[in-house]
Amino acid sequence: MKRVTLFVLSTALFGALPTLLTAQPIAENKLPSAHAKKSDDPFLNGAPFTFDQVLKLVGDSPIPLHRRKDAIQARGIDFALGSEELDKLKAAGASDDVLELIKSKAKVSSAAAAHVVPKPAPTGGIVLSCSPNECDINLNGKSIGPTLGGKLEVSKLNPGKWVVDFKKDGYLAHQNTVTVEADKVATLAAVLEPSKGTLEAYGTALFKKMIQAIGGDDAVQALASVQAVGSTTIWTHDGTSVRWTLLLRNRPDRALFQARAGNILHEVSFIGSQYNNSKNLKGPDALELPTHFGFIRDAMLAAVITRLQNPEFKITAKHALPVEGDEYTLLAENSAEKVSIGLDDQSRPVRVKIATTTGVGSAAIAYSEYFKGDRAYWPKSVQIKPDGWQHGIDVRFDTMDLGAHFSESDFKMRGKPLVNIGN
Repeated sequence: MKRVTLFVLSTALFGALPTLLTAQPIAENKLPSAHAKKSDDPFLNGAPFTFDQVLKLVGDSPIPLHRRKDAIQARGIDFALGSEELDKLKAAGASDDVLELIKSKAKVSSAAAAHVVPKPAPTGGIVLSCSPNECDINLNGKSIGPTLGGKLEVSKLNPGKWVVDFKKDGYLAHQNTVTVEADKVATLAAVLEPSKGTLEAYGTALFKKMIQAIGGDDAVQALASVQAVGSTTIWTHDGTSVRWTLLLRNRPDRALFQARAGNILHEVSFIGSQYNNSKNLKGPDALELPTHFGFIRDAMLAAVITRLQNPEFKITAKHALPVEGDEYTLLAENSAEKVSIGLDDQSRPVRVKIATTTGVGSAAIAYSEYFKGDRAYWPKSVQIKPDGWQHGIDVRFDTMDLGAHFSESDFKMRGKPLVNIGN
């Protein structure tokens, strides 16, 4: 019988791997028993294969394929398997079934290496709102753009405290801190205050708009020189009221009032702030008429506007246009007075509050029932309440002749009605 000799071919491939078969000749009738235990096979029980070993093993190896697969199954591999390793194994000639086996034994499978994405940390957001529209927003010192329609939503923020800066040209910057929580949306709002320059610019523009609303500068001049007929109701200190029919002739430097109740006619004339009254001015009701008429004269719409046109007054406003709900829109100040003005939806004065440092002359004035004359809008009704008075003075003008031209003699007391002012 012919004898054959087998030698171990893979000693160089697997380093110190013990020889699978001895170099001694084996008789053909003395092959290993089928009952030999695989655990005794050194090829199946070595250390896990390295990548270089597996790369050589899957190539053109003299070891039978089933032996190689058994070895990989039994010993495993000691490397992570990614897309780069897979490409190299395929290039070396690894079959699909061998690749699947290697994947099952790898520390990290190719699928995991290619597709496992770390779960992102939970984040939160902030909805920011700003008035006026639009504001520039900084988050932790970094610009993230302006609000749109007064709002800006920021998402994917790490939980924690964030510093928010609201900025807008012409306004004072505002800074605040907001806490962002995971999977929640916080809200933060800011109302920016106009700078001093913006306040004055708004005030100048709105004051001009107010003048235009009653007819312009020519209308103010026409309202400053008038003859008006109407009535006034004045409350006395004991709470009773007296109604007088009234004639008023007025220009900036002079005025003449005639008041009539029944057959009684009283007259008060003004030159500047000085006055004279008719000799029959007797009794508490009549003696207070010069004071009451002085308030009426100072509360005339043209008088208030002309007063504020003095350069000593600084006029400011918080908004470029009247805002619904604001009681007062314009603020005018000098060293001795503060005058607040509220406007209607047509930008005409409806409320005026005068506060003086001494208290003298402080009062609240209300205008209503605006009438469109041929030269200006003017209020038919005026209510005046001086500070400290329980009641005030109500005036209603039935007619008003605007831009009247008067001579000096037109302001002299005559002792008789200048026009029919009724009873």
